[in-house]
Amino acid sequence: MTAFCVFGMTEPIARAAARKAWGKHVAAMTKEARACLTESDETDWIDVKTDYLLAKAKPVQVSGAFDAPQFARDYIALAKRNHRTSRLQVMARGEKRDASGAPRISKATKKPIIGWIPFNFLS
Repeated sequence: MTAFCVFGMTEPIARAAARKAWGKHVAAMTKEARACLTESDETDWIDVKTDYLLAKAKPVQVSGAFDAPQFARDYIALAKRNHRTSRLQVMARGEKRDASGAPRISKATKKPIIGWIPFNFLS
């Protein structure tokens, strides 16, 4: 059973999102503004957007599923060695809970909602 993964943000994911955002940004410009753009404008904008996404974007699943938490821990160590990362965290499959600690119940199935929750290595 694959019940563990890593959530967070890595530079390659942030850079891909920044490139996608650049395309939308350029599409929203007027024809005259697009004519004045240079290659350095694009790279500067993408670099700034990448830094912003690394700092502020919602964490996403950055790894595949693992069978044990130590593999997720190894993935985090490898990712930190290879690129810039932020907020990497091991997550496990489990029942989602509300603010008071009660399990969240699906309105459609009347069963607890299963999702990714933070994994605590100490328990």
